[in-house]
Amino acid sequence: MDKSPTNRNIDVLIFEGVNLLDIAGPVQAFEAALHHDRRVYAHRYVSFDGGPVRASNGLLLQADCALAGRVPGRDFLVPGGDGVDAALRHHPLLDAVRDKAAETSGARLISICSGALILAAAGVLDGRPATTHWSREGDTRDYAQVMWDLDRISVSQDNVFTSAGVTTGIDLALAIIRADCGNATALAVARELVVQLRRTGGQSQYAIHLAGQFTRDDNLGRLIEAVIARPDRDWTLDDLAREAGMNSRTLSRQFNRHLKTSPAQFVERVRVDHARGLLSERMPLKTVASSSGFGDTQRMRRAFQRHFGVGLGDYIRIFGDG
Repeated sequence: MDKSPTNRNIDVLIFEGVNLLDIAGPVQAFEAALHHDRRVYAHRYVSFDGGPVRASNGLLLQADCALAGRVPGRDFLVPGGDGVDAALRHHPLLDAVRDKAAETSGARLISICSGALILAAAGVLDGRPATTHWSREGDTRDYAQVMWDLDRISVSQDNVFTSAGVTTGIDLALAIIRADCGNATALAVARELVVQLRRTGGQSQYAIHLAGQFTRDDNLGRLIEAVIARPDRDWTLDDLAREAGMNSRTLSRQFNRHLKTSPAQFVERVRVDHARGLLSERMPLKTVASSSGFGDTQRMRRAFQRHFGVGLGDYIRIFGDG
């Protein structure tokens, strides 16, 4: 059943060199969210001085107001793009981000892609889990107080949300819509945009399995898709080789050549990604371990320790959605 949502007003930051998809993706998702034919979200576009800006793809964008004209109580969406590096030096913007984080009105601070670096520069991500686009890993080292996990497509804690960017901005918007309005509204938006509804924040933005879609070996590509579709199968090396129609030695060479990993390591990585998605649904650990193919929680704990350097309990505490 749909919830009865509270209307939300969202200020969307625009600046020179902003990534248009970081804006258009989540804003279009929010715009499509209707409750009994009533719009739940209203948007306003904010630039530093209230004037127009040019996106990184050359499109001219017109602001509704200046940054100084923002009022408390409105959500603030901060996109990414090539212009983020200059925006990091705009002190009124950093002050506005700090003010938003300090509000007690329940307003949200939402970053898309490298917009998370603006939140980090303002200090509001200190001590918090966060993610951003994988290409910005080097920049994240400037903000050591942030608990970065660039292997996630989105992370949220309290009223602060970060996402990996571009299409994952839509995933984050859908998660927010689902929390605000319920499953039916979120599903309607996903159908309108023709996107997957439940790509959870725990899934990997690196998507190691995508490499298989670009290999010239169709058998390897089909095997990769089979493992992703059924991570709970007992994928021994012999089973993997039979599925791919090659012997185990050839399979191992193909994995190393195309994915720079072994078949067993690939299977474990797929299972970890699957488990993270289920953990964000707050499923019992035994159910998660079984559905992900680990068989028992102890094997799953060891896998999380190998991949993230922390125990499963600590991972859930730090990065658990919601």
